[in-house]
Amino acid sequence: MSDEFNNKLVASDRDGIIPLDFFDVLVNRYFPILSCTYVATVLGLALKKGGVDQFLEYFLADKSIYWMALIVSGWVSIPAIIWIFMRGTGALETFANNWYKSTTIMMVSILIGSFLLFPPSGQANIYWATARLFIVAAIPVHVIQYWFFRHGGLETVQSTTLGALALALMMYGLFVL
Repeated sequence: MSDEFNNKLVASDRDGIIPLDFFDVLVNRYFPILSCTYVATVLGLALKKGGVDQFLEYFLADKSIYWMALIVSGWVSIPAIIWIFMRGTGALETFANNWYKSTTIMMVSILIGSFLLFPPSGQANIYWATARLFIVAAIPVHVIQYWFFRHGGLETVQSTTLGALALALMMYGLFVL
């Protein structure tokens, strides 16, 4: 009787809640892009605020850079997380790629439309400047994320190293400063 019970449970059986490649997509494809976005944003904002001369000062002492990097990383992560969940859902798997491409095309359209409707020299530039910054930062990251998602990601050792670097920067910015 116990043999009959053991034959019914097979290690390859799964309930379908989490896809088999979910952790591969998360660790080797999503986390490297998120980490790279955070690190690049911290470095880019420190370079923008301090220039080459005061880069190190802003990199080590300006807490707002680390908070802005969190916001940018969160902003570009929203479509990626939705894509991962859509891909993991069996019924929506075929629509995930088209949805992601259409999201990126909509962002490009909004960016172009904002420049046509509200030129940079106009009064509405104050309100659109920040929104344009996020949209401009998100578009290349969307393309890179899509390429990573479709063609594989980094090896586990590389993605873990990049993730550890981003986590160390985040901890420094949030707790030390």
